[in-house]
Amino acid sequence: MNGKVKVPAVAPREWALVCAGSLTLAFTAWGLSGVRLWSLHVLFVGGLLTFLLAIVPLSPRWNGADGQHGNVQNLKRLLRFPVFWLGLGFLVYLLIQGLNPAWIQLKNESGWWIEELDPIGWLPSSVTASYKTTNAFRVLTCFGAAHLLACGLWVGLQRRVCVLVVLWIFLVSGVGMAIVAILQKFTGANAVLWTIPTPNSNFWGTFFYRNEAVAYLTLIISISSALYFYHLNRSEQRGISGGPHLLLFAFVAIVYTSIALALSRGGIIFGGLMVGCFFCAAIFRWLYTSKARKSVSLIVITAFLLGSGSYTTFRYVDLEAIKTRFGDVEKTIEMADRDSRMITTKVTWEMFQEKPWYGWGAGSWRYVFPLYQRSYPEIYYQRYDSKRGWVGRKIYYYAHNDIVQFLCEYGIIGCIFLLLILIYWIGVQWFKISGNALSVLMLQAGMAVTVGHAAVDFILQSPAYWLALNGAICVSVKLLLLDTERHHSRA
Repeated sequence: MNGKVKVPAVAPREWALVCAGSLTLAFTAWGLSGVRLWSLHVLFVGGLLTFLLAIVPLSPRWNGADGQHGNVQNLKRLLRFPVFWLGLGFLVYLLIQGLNPAWIQLKNESGWWIEELDPIGWLPSSVTASYKTTNAFRVLTCFGAAHLLACGLWVGLQRRVCVLVVLWIFLVSGVGMAIVAILQKFTGANAVLWTIPTPNSNFWGTFFYRNEAVAYLTLIISISSALYFYHLNRSEQRGISGGPHLLLFAFVAIVYTSIALALSRGGIIFGGLMVGCFFCAAIFRWLYTSKARKSVSLIVITAFLLGSGSYTTFRYVDLEAIKTRFGDVEKTIEMADRDSRMITTKVTWEMFQEKPWYGWGAGSWRYVFPLYQRSYPEIYYQRYDSKRGWVGRKIYYYAHNDIVQFLCEYGIIGCIFLLLILIYWIGVQWFKISGNALSVLMLQAGMAVTVGHAAVDFILQSPAYWLALNGAICVSVKLLLLDTERHHSRA
């Protein structure tokens, strides 16, 4: 006997769930933002499979001998999970909206319009429209996929090694997408993945809209940063200077280089804020640790990574293009009241005030917005002709402000469910996790950056991003919580 305690093998159920959950999260980097129906349905099937593997009764052989899984045990764990009930309530709310239409979209050869119906007035309602375009049921599919995945991962992942596998697969996939985006730019690709045509020339990586792509990559930076400090703590506990955290440091540099090359103002600002938080925390952590200050090898490696990252930024990123992209900031501020996005946000707020409690319904914004848009010629028409006056009509699909659009579509009651889920994740991080303060800080910074970016763009309308956001936060919190429980059990 060598005195070591033999750790029971991970249950087959949990390994199966790791495969389903990690592949689903990895697919978010390659699923064309989830805007194509087939990719949305792949995300839904992945989320559903992960959920079923967590809670469906299986033979004792599948539950393993580590005591972490059991048919009744897993079900009880699900029923004790507040996010399950909050998410279920929100999905039921969306279903009621879809089954109780207040408007219907009609079409002919000239175009489309909506006509009013007679819904049940005391219930939330929506617009009857094509699932292929968007409607309440398509939104329900998107939110359902994210909810099933998060619940399945929370219930089914009970061993830290499994959680780490899921996180690393997700991060490697995201970094791979960032590198592919860079290669597409340098090869002059005019199609997504060089082969998939897109009407939007400002695509990035596998995302048809670059602002959604850079928001996704900012999420990758946030999770990489949290995992960096987790692995750094583990390395110091084992008395070694190296470790996986050095690779994560490189991940952050690569991903932000990709964001900068995308020339997305939102990405540069919010991604830069996330990187700034990470670097400040990393410097603070290094100064705090005397062993790190005395480690010559660690100093050399860190200096090399910083130097190579800085060189890459100045060598390959077109700083003049970034300056041109941002334009005259002072002039932009002065013209803010005439900016189309600001006016669109203002109109969306007016829509919300019309139906503040229930909202207009999931997926309804693009159908109802034209009714209000016509009162604002500067965003209703394409241009002004000196002879013909205002001509052409602008088409808007999103409000460029997810916060206000969520209020407009789901109302106060619907948004309360989402707000409570956010509060739950923050509460768990604040009150239940110990020993990984900087990892928690990175997660909270990432959540704050997401909210800030969503307030000026429509990043949350991407099914791939929404699923990745929910899944990544859930798994990251799970890892830190399991680590806290491990330390407490040892104490």
